[in-house]
Amino acid sequence: MESRGAGAQGRGGPYRRNAVELVIRGATVDGTARDIGIDGGRIAWVREPDRGAGAEPPAERTIDGRSLYAFPGLRNGHTHAAMTLFRGYGDDLPLMEWLRTRIWPAEARLTEEDVYHGTRLALVEMIRSGTTYFNDMYWHQPGVVRAVGELGLRAHVGSVFIDHGDPSGVEAGAQRDAVLRQVEERHALEPHIQVALAPHAIYSVAPESLVWMGEQAAKHDLIVHIHLSETLDEVEACVGKHGLRPAFFLERLGLPGPNLVVAHGVYLDPEEMGLLADHGATVVTNPTANMKLATGGIFDVRTARSAGLRVVLGTDGPGSNNNLDMIEEMKVLALVQKHRAADPTVLTAHDALAMATTAPAEAFRLGSGRIEAGAPADLILVDLSHPSTQPVHDPVSALVYAANGRAVHTTICDGRVLMHEGRLEVADEDEVVAGAVAVARGLAARS
Repeated sequence: MESRGAGAQGRGGPYRRNAVELVIRGATVDGTARDIGIDGGRIAWVREPDRGAGAEPPAERTIDGRSLYAFPGLRNGHTHAAMTLFRGYGDDLPLMEWLRTRIWPAEARLTEEDVYHGTRLALVEMIRSGTTYFNDMYWHQPGVVRAVGELGLRAHVGSVFIDHGDPSGVEAGAQRDAVLRQVEERHALEPHIQVALAPHAIYSVAPESLVWMGEQAAKHDLIVHIHLSETLDEVEACVGKHGLRPAFFLERLGLPGPNLVVAHGVYLDPEEMGLLADHGATVVTNPTANMKLATGGIFDVRTARSAGLRVVLGTDGPGSNNNLDMIEEMKVLALVQKHRAADPTVLTAHDALAMATTAPAEAFRLGSGRIEAGAPADLILVDLSHPSTQPVHDPVSALVYAANGRAVHTTICDGRVLMHEGRLEVADEDEVVAGAVAVARGLAARS
């Protein structure tokens, strides 16, 4: 339910100077009914329902949230969004066999238009399941940027860098040139899109290229997003070749710092976790993909937290998950950590929610990650009235353990309503799906 006030004439309407753009009435925030005012992409106020409402001009848009629960928008710390095109393509294979025989050959045939369509499909899926930010690593960055610009999520967009250990080759030179162009052109992007540097992994990128990436990141204050310690083979190869475990190898190259984001970290040992924590780095754990690809381990959140290491949650790509549902991912995270530690208290539902909201907000400089005055207006309204989520003793527990992405009623990012009452407002969903399916089928045929 919603209404539009007299200010609906737009940003130049007669009430624009005093009214907020959007008001959510009566949504439950942290267990209490609240009205939420949103203006200029930020939360203007959070207050008791109707307090002061009669003294102010009507909002441009009003949403009735009285039966809904408001949560911060979910932040996906590591994914490859356009891999929606490979959902179900080569399932049930070991990681390296999957990459070498199915994914990498198909990706070699990708075009920018393919990536655009695959990313749009991912964004629709993320909007529908309550994600308002994602940290992406993939090919053909302009296609990703174009899709994100159209559908309105926040993102760090990194063009994957792989030189296969040859920093002086033609391919490596072309990729470095592309990175420099992206860095130079980053200021022309819309504010909700930021550039990241994305070297794939220590086994696919030469040390010289990793050093160069670190230098560029320091020079331009950019995030470095890299896979690290995902498999035991990777760790053993690093020790055999360089005499150091992966995190210490990165330290030798000068990469660890607050801008370093490492994906997976399954086989980081306590000393490596301490090293990364000391440098202010972030680890993104991706439990569903790690289990599906059977990488053999479970990231140790308890030890990481004891070391003071920031840990956030990600889905990995939809080719290895096989979805982008962060609500589902929170449940898997909590359950697998309880199982690993044989301790039901090791990671609570509230901990899981923090790893999908406030922790990534800190890591990726997205504000507080909370629903509070002054914070970026990135939030979701969730319907917990379904039989599968009733009764609601604790809204966070219901969200993490009983719900999934289909419970999301409204998704708002940067103050813009992307979906309301389950209806996408920023794209023709049927057209997005049809376009991506056609591209995926064509790609499979070419591969």
